[in-house]
Amino acid sequence: MLLDKRDELYRSSILKLLIWFAIGLFSMMALLLYQLYSTSVNLYNKNLDEWLQAETSQLQTIAKTEGIEALHQSISNVNNSRYIYQLVNHAYPAPTDTSVTTYPIIAQIKQYQAQNNLPEMRATKIELSDGSELTIGIDQERYLHFKNQLDSSVIWGTFFPFIALCLIAILIAVYILKRLNLVNQTMNRVMLGERNVRLKVGPDMNEFDLLALHLNNMLEQMESSESKLKSLTVDIAHDLRTPMSRIKLRIEDLLNDKNLSNNHQIQLDNIQSDFSLLLDTFNGMMELYHLEHVGTPINKQSCDLSKIVRDAMEFAEPMAHDKQQKLYLTVEMPCPLYANPSLLFRAIFNIIDNAIKYTHEGGVIEVIVDCFGVVVADNGVGIKPEDRERALDQLVRLDPSRTEHGFGLGLALVKTVMKIHNGKISLSDNYPGLRARLLFDDTLNKQASDN
Repeated sequence: MLLDKRDELYRSSILKLLIWFAIGLFSMMALLLYQLYSTSVNLYNKNLDEWLQAETSQLQTIAKTEGIEALHQSISNVNNSRYIYQLVNHAYPAPTDTSVTTYPIIAQIKQYQAQNNLPEMRATKIELSDGSELTIGIDQERYLHFKNQLDSSVIWGTFFPFIALCLIAILIAVYILKRLNLVNQTMNRVMLGERNVRLKVGPDMNEFDLLALHLNNMLEQMESSESKLKSLTVDIAHDLRTPMSRIKLRIEDLLNDKNLSNNHQIQLDNIQSDFSLLLDTFNGMMELYHLEHVGTPINKQSCDLSKIVRDAMEFAEPMAHDKQQKLYLTVEMPCPLYANPSLLFRAIFNIIDNAIKYTHEGGVIEVIVDCFGVVVADNGVGIKPEDRERALDQLVRLDPSRTEHGFGLGLALVKTVMKIHNGKISLSDNYPGLRARLLFDDTLNKQASDN
C-alpha cells in the first residue's frame, strides 16, 4: 500500500507542476541572489580600495609637509590592524615581485608576502622624497572573512527556501491527491455496482466540494434512471414471458396433432426451433441484466475449481465427440475458491462450448487448472487481436456468415460472472487458436482457506 501511494505521488501531475514551479522560483531567486552577491563583493572591494587610497593620500601628505621622520613616527603610532606597511630602501631591498604598482593603482599581491613574510593583501605604493618606496596594503583576510559569510548567506538563502518549497509542494500534492482519491474510490464503488454511495460535501463549498456536489447529483440521476429502467425491464419481461410461454405451448400442442400434414409438421418444427432460439436469447439477456444491474446477493461457498471444471467438461464431452475433438484436462495445482459454483460452472462451460464451436473437426482443446484459475486453449480459428475486447460484449457475433448457432451472450456471461467474483477474463493467441484465461482474485483463495 505504501509503494502504491509513493508510485501515485511520483506520477502526480499536481506534484510535477508544483516542483516545476519551485524550480522556476528557485532559478529566479538564484539569479537575484547572484546579482546581489556580485554587487556586494564589488562594493566591498570598492570600499577597501577607497580606504586604502584615503590612507595612502594621508601618508603622502604627511611625508610632503612634515618629512620622512614624521611619516615614520605616524606609522609607528598607528594602532590599526587594518593596514600593512612595508618600507623599501637601501636597508630593505625591494622584492622581485612587481605586482605592487605606483599610487593610486591598487594591486592584489601574493608573491610579495611569500618573500617578506607578509599576508596576502590588496596594496599600492608611494615614492618618498628620499627615494624609498612605501607599500601600503589591507590584509586579504578581511575580504575572505566577508566573502565566506556572504557565501554561507547566499547558499542558505537559496537552497533552504528551495527545499522548503519542495516539501510544501509534496504536502500540497498529498493533500490534493487524498481528496481526489476519495472521489476515485467512490467512483470505483459505483462501477462495482453500489448506487447508494455519496461524496461528503463540506461547508466551505470550495472546488472539491462543488465537484462532490455535482457528482452526487449525477449519482442520484443515475440511480433514479436505473430504478426506472429496472422497473420497466421487469414489467416488459413479465409481460413478454407469459405470452411467449403460451406461444411455445401452443406450438407443442400443434406438433402433437396427428392430423397435420408432413409439410405443416416441418414448418412447425422450424418455427419451434426458431422460437426456442428467441426464447433462449430473451432468457439469456434477462439473466445478464439481473446479474449486472439488479445486484442480487450471490451465495458463495468454498469449492474446488478442478471439480467444477471436470463437471463442465463432462457436460461438454458429447458435443466434442460429435466433432471428433479431443478434450484434455491438466490440473497443475489445486485452486480452492470461495465462490458460487453454479455461476462458475456456467462460465467455464461457456468457454469450453465456445472452444468446441469454433474449433474444426478433429481439433484439440486443452483445459488447464492452476493456482491462478483456469485456461482453455484450442487450435481453432481464434479471434483477431482487435476483436478480442469486443468479443466480450453482449450480442456480438464475430462470425459474419452466422453459420454457427448462438446469440453472442456466452463470453458476455463469462465476463459478468468473473466481474462478480472480482476476477477477469483475458483472450490471447494460442498459435494457432485462442487461449482464454479466467483469472481469479487472491482473496477468493484466502477466503476459501479460512472457511
